[in-house]
Amino acid sequence: MFLSICTKTVSGQSSVIDSLLRIVSTHTRDSSEIDALGTLASEFMRKDMAKAKAFSQQQIALAKELGMEFGLSPAYSALVIIHQNTGGTDSATYYLEQHAIHFQKHPKNKKIAANYNSSVGLFYKNQSKYREALPYQLEALGLRGPGGDIGDKTSRAGQMLNIGNTYNHLSELKKAADYHLQALALFEEVKNKRGQSFCLQSLGNDFFELGQYAIAEKYLFQSEKIKEELGDKRGALTSWMTLGSVYQQTNETERAMFYFNKALVRARELKLSVEEARLLFNIGSLLKMMKKNEEANKTFSEALILARQAGDSVLVSRIKTYLISMQTDMRKEKREEQTLLENIEISIEKGALLNTAEGHFELAKWYESRKQFEKAYENLKQGQQLNDSLKGNEVLEQLKSLEEAYKNDKKEKKIELLKSEQSVQVLALSKQRANLIIVVLALISVVIISILLINRYRVMGRTKRLVEMERMRNTIARDLHDDIGSTLSSINIISQMALQEKNGDAPHFQRIAQHSSSMMESMSDIVWSINPNNDSWEQVISKMKEFAAEILDPLDIQYTFSGEENLQAFTLDVSMRKNLFLIFKEAINNAAKYSSATSIDIHLKKENDFIQVCISDNGKGFDASNGSTGNGLRNMKERADSIRGKLEIKSSPHTGTEVMVSLPLT
Repeated sequence: MFLSICTKTVSGQSSVIDSLLRIVSTHTRDSSEIDALGTLASEFMRKDMAKAKAFSQQQIALAKELGMEFGLSPAYSALVIIHQNTGGTDSATYYLEQHAIHFQKHPKNKKIAANYNSSVGLFYKNQSKYREALPYQLEALGLRGPGGDIGDKTSRAGQMLNIGNTYNHLSELKKAADYHLQALALFEEVKNKRGQSFCLQSLGNDFFELGQYAIAEKYLFQSEKIKEELGDKRGALTSWMTLGSVYQQTNETERAMFYFNKALVRARELKLSVEEARLLFNIGSLLKMMKKNEEANKTFSEALILARQAGDSVLVSRIKTYLISMQTDMRKEKREEQTLLENIEISIEKGALLNTAEGHFELAKWYESRKQFEKAYENLKQGQQLNDSLKGNEVLEQLKSLEEAYKNDKKEKKIELLKSEQSVQVLALSKQRANLIIVVLALISVVIISILLINRYRVMGRTKRLVEMERMRNTIARDLHDDIGSTLSSINIISQMALQEKNGDAPHFQRIAQHSSSMMESMSDIVWSINPNNDSWEQVISKMKEFAAEILDPLDIQYTFSGEENLQAFTLDVSMRKNLFLIFKEAINNAAKYSSATSIDIHLKKENDFIQVCISDNGKGFDASNGSTGNGLRNMKERADSIRGKLEIKSSPHTGTEVMVSLPLT
């Protein structure tokens, strides 16, 4: 069984589940958490129904709370199947009704319509109402369209698989195999391993119904292998169930009982009452075949209780047929005959033609045991005719023709792939030859250059060390000036203000003490600059605002930041971030110390391939054309150059000052 809502299947299932659980645990309260809950429900439907149900219920609650109705449809679909497979028919019906109400609110939404039709189809199919299920499943397939991206193709393939399974139960095996092979091709195209395992399982079922047990066994083992690799507990159960039936038909009773019991343990572990009922029926029929009638009778009775709870009328009728065939009390003959005839009618009504043939065979045996040979012969003939029409050579040849066409298509794709690989190899060889020539020329060049430079190596090494030492000294000098010097400037400004106070000792002396301690913390800016958590513009701007407030608020200088909302998506590397911040600090300190400004504007913007930071004040300005500059301005320019940036200073007396630094994005 393939749920149309289960569209995300990748390798490394445990890691996927772990990442989804992390998303849910963070409680983001958005669409990503709703999607994560839905995917978790789909994953756990293969291994733990209780957890799957809990995740689906959380998905519904969160979708309703946030008003995101797109999350309701897949959750309703999941809960319908979960409850139906665990024997909760009433609960399954309730969620199907909720799904119908949701669909009626959004009749034009194709995804909701497809989910709803798929859910109804699976609901009827699990009740063995195959003819009722088929129109909904075909409608869901039409709504999903031919598919564009991987998710669409996976959903379409899953729907084709469901339709194929329904045709299998209707004994239209050619149509079943056709849909199964189309679904398999799509799942292989999108590299969906779980979907491939389901298709292989279904093809095994198709060939089993045709009595081609060796071919069925091959497909079933392929399916089981993939399911075990994916940790699909429920999927492995279905493979074991059909393998048990294969070995029962080939009279390998021990192997059949081994697989039936193995599947039964798993069904009870996962609390899958529908599968448990079907397995108990299979075990009962095997015990009957082994002439263990007392054990068979007990097993059939257990299966009958579960089948009735699940509302599977076809399975109920089959169990009754087998129970009657084991009775010997002549007083019950009339009721038994009537029940056997009714069971055949139920199978015909539901379109379960193979079960109909089986019912005729059992009725023939019943008539034969009572020496009613004419009726026995008539039922035997009807069962044989029906069986031949469903499993005859013509159907088998059509099915094998479909399988051969699928295999030929795969071969053609492999040939095309090999041709493309050969073309790639030819190009690779050409590149290798070209690379070899380049390498040889490079080696010759290296040898020549090495000979020329070997005598100068010691001199160059000594020169390099001297240059590095000089660069380090300049860097330390700039950092000391920009960091420690800035803090000392702040202390000086506050001290001057304190001296102007009439009483002179509070509150500014307290602030002097605070700024004195900040001298020891100034190097924290360097630590901040290399912390990767501060790479975003958000953190850089926050740091700028913090520093501006610290310097300008005590002086009652008004300041504004603008344009920051356009830079949230960018990040800066360590060197660029550090040097930009130190340029900003120097500009703010200069404005605070020398400009006598009352207002400072800090504007950030992106222009072409540059980010610009502009600091302008309304102070007294200075003559920028004067060639004499202090350490501060020179260091600002050197810092801008070191990060491939550009520093512009515009100022003249009485017009204020503007400092603009431009940084390249690449």
